[in-house]
Amino acid sequence: MRAPFTWAGFRRGFRVGLALGTAIFIYGVAFGLVAAQAGLGWGWALAISGTVFSGSAQLAAMSLIPAGEATLWTLAATVLVINARYLLFGATIQPWLSKAGPMRAYASLLLIGDANWIATMRAAEKGEEDRAYLAGTGVPLNAAWLAGTLVGVLFGGILPDPRALGADLMLPCFAAAMMAAMVRSRAALVPVAVGAAAALLVTRLAGNGWGIIAAGLAGAAVAALTARPGVLR
Repeated sequence: MRAPFTWAGFRRGFRVGLALGTAIFIYGVAFGLVAAQAGLGWGWALAISGTVFSGSAQLAAMSLIPAGEATLWTLAATVLVINARYLLFGATIQPWLSKAGPMRAYASLLLIGDANWIATMRAAEKGEEDRAYLAGTGVPLNAAWLAGTLVGVLFGGILPDPRALGADLMLPCFAAAMMAAMVRSRAALVPVAVGAAAALLVTRLAGNGWGIIAAGLAGAAVAALTARPGVLR
């Protein structure tokens, strides 16, 4: 039997997305500032935010430009490795979301991000049955991300150094917040430690860009080998 996918569920998710939207807007402003400093216009910045829709991947990629390490290969590899986590997001939410039917499930996944994935997983664990909940959370987050990007890139010329507002700390702070939300046992810290060690080693040998890639690959590999499957209905 197909699971419900209704406006009521969408509205419940939308309210949660609105609550998360302020933080996502600020995160988008930080990316816009960094993109402006890297020489991107508002059109390119919005195009990247609309298609990649991943603050961690976008900020990591932009950080390579001032460091002089922004080749096509390092930019593409950075985005692909950091966004590879969405394969895990999709796999963990698939048992719950797929019951809405393939078209609705795939369309909803286009709006998935770190914040609303966590929110939807928690809602599902608490008994949320309406699969439109995920799409509801994603719409305001996407809008907030694009709006923040536009504001940041338009004001990038007024603020000559994004580090004055701590924009350079957005990526590590967000990663730390994600880790705190997702880690539920000491064993879950093992991939974090492996990724950090790989980043330190490879950064020393090959630079920041490859250090980010190495951390993503090493941490993801350990997580895949040690993960215990959960159950969502």
